Amino acid sequence: MALTLVELLVAMAIFVTVSASAALIFRSIAGAWRTGQLRTARYQQARLLIDLFERELSSCTANPKFPMVGAAAADAARLKPGSAQDEVFFAGTLPGRRGLVERGYWVDGAGRLMCHDDESGDATYATGEDEVCGREVAGLAIRYFDGAAWQPRWDARPQGPQAGRLPKALRITLTIGRRRPETFETVVHVPTS
Repeated sequence: MALTLVELLVAMAIFVTVSASAALIFRSIAGAWRTGQLRTARYQQARLLIDLFERELSSCTANPKFPMVGAAAADAARLKPGSAQDEVFFAGTLPGRRGLVERGYWVDGAGRLMCHDDESGDATYATGEDEVCGREVAGLAIRYFDGAAWQPRWDARPQGPQAGRLPKALRITLTIGRRRPETFETVVHVPTS
């Protein structure tokens, strides 16, 4: 039994159509899988960072030696050179640590969320260790609630507008991802304010 040329062409056309459809479906599934993995990684990172912010900022203290200082991205005076977004520095009593610990968060030019840590008690945020806490951070915006309104910056240093005080709450907006970034937001209440 021999196949005619027309039958062979029809069979090849059906085979090509089915193969192309299967390739498109596979590509679509693989893309959805990659997107799902990316979103999962972003949500896990955001959850870890938000937990860190809530745990540490809720333990900050109003101490004249360790005032809370928060700068906006547009400010000329920054606490950390190379800081590309908002930044905040404070001191608090952290679980498992003795005494007051200096902490700070800012984003460098490479999109890494940096965490400052210092137990020296030297009352300067310039010393201590800085470590990477998050990657591909496209934005870090921090607002401070003074009891009446949300402020874009906080300066509790002796000559600052909020001298010796802590904000009632901080609203932290974290944007993760370079392509199709996703935004996460939390409000951290400061019980010692």
